[in-house]
Amino acid sequence: MEFSRDGQWVTYITYPDDLVWRSRVDGSERLQLSYPPQHAGLPHWSPDGSQIAFVARQTGKPWKIFLVSAQGSGTKELLAENFNEVDPSWSPDGTRLAYGRLPISTAPEAEAIFLVDLKTGQASTVPGSEGLFSPRWSPDGRFLAAIPGSDQTKLMLYDFQTQKWSDWTKDVGQIGFISWSKDGKFIYFDRFLTGKPFWGRVKLGQNQFEPVVDLKGIHRFLGPWAEWNGITPDSSPLIVRDISTHEIYALDVQWP
Repeated sequence: MEFSRDGQWVTYITYPDDLVWRSRVDGSERLQLSYPPQHAGLPHWSPDGSQIAFVARQTGKPWKIFLVSAQGSGTKELLAENFNEVDPSWSPDGTRLAYGRLPISTAPEAEAIFLVDLKTGQASTVPGSEGLFSPRWSPDGRFLAAIPGSDQTKLMLYDFQTQKWSDWTKDVGQIGFISWSKDGKFIYFDRFLTGKPFWGRVKLGQNQFEPVVDLKGIHRFLGPWAEWNGITPDSSPLIVRDISTHEIYALDVQWP
């Protein structure tokens, strides 16, 4: 789920059908934006609120990025390539998308972060981004945050002015689903698969992270993208709580 920049709309994924929808924050003007046989995820609003980028796949095919009008028309595939494309992140001016390209069996070296010019359709690798994924463009456009695929215990930061990566914070524990605050002063993240899970943050210009919300004891939904989290316009956490029941049965069987 993600809020539009003006805070008036949301886009989200329904379960278990994995479809993209959008509506106003009160649930009105609800509109379906993707359809079977696609299984979709990770929707993100364009800065002007006119489009939504999301990832989707069909059985036996890689994850691909698609763009769709917020009015429900003109769905198109971003790039004609045979790679897994995930985590689209809009540039603040809406002219480019950053995304992570994940390896497939025929191209195991393909994991890196790419930038796509939406006018020309040309994609280029972010220098030094090999082995990184989950890019997030800062609100002012200067930085790109990402996570190493082999070591999800730290955050990396790319400065477009210096064209260099640096360790932002490390030794956090396994993290995922990073989100910039609206003012661009913080990155929020989810530390999961640990005895002390929390939703935390680190301030731009500093390298010490701080827990914000204790998530221990919350039964969270484990979906195709692990334990997803997001952020509201006022930097409150969004998580998916699992309230289903699990029961164990014992049966007495008389075999012939």
